[in-house]
Amino acid sequence: MSSLSPVLQEILAAGTSVEITVSGNSMYPMLKHQISRVRLSAAADLRIGDLPLYRRENGAYVLHRIVGRKNGSYICCGDNQWHLERDIRREQMIAVVTDYCRDGKWRSCAARSYRLYARFWIAIRPFRRILIGGGRRLWRLIHKNGR
Repeated sequence: MSSLSPVLQEILAAGTSVEITVSGNSMYPMLKHQISRVRLSAAADLRIGDLPLYRRENGAYVLHRIVGRKNGSYICCGDNQWHLERDIRREQMIAVVTDYCRDGKWRSCAARSYRLYARFWIAIRPFRRILIGGGRRLWRLIHKNGR
């Protein structure tokens, strides 16, 4: 991604959107590793619920949901995580997801159904550790006993 970043930023600055295939499981179940695709546009007015592509201080590129704002910076978290990433500055934001492809069908992040979905995942964030961790333990238990 780091080698593509200058080209990506140039394309976005020209007002063109870019499609990429996501990697990683931090945004599961909405986005699936090496399966889901997203359309990115230049990050303009970002708001809670949006999915920005940003660059961490260590150089890593991340696509996580904005779950809050504090002191002029953003707070983000992946849907499949519970730890908050704080103090993300506007300058770190490269692009924002405008559409995503799920089950072969493109869906808009401006749609009411998406906004409700985003609110739900933000609302359950405090309980994700129990839900996700408990689900993983149950999965291992079932598969261990099924062998």
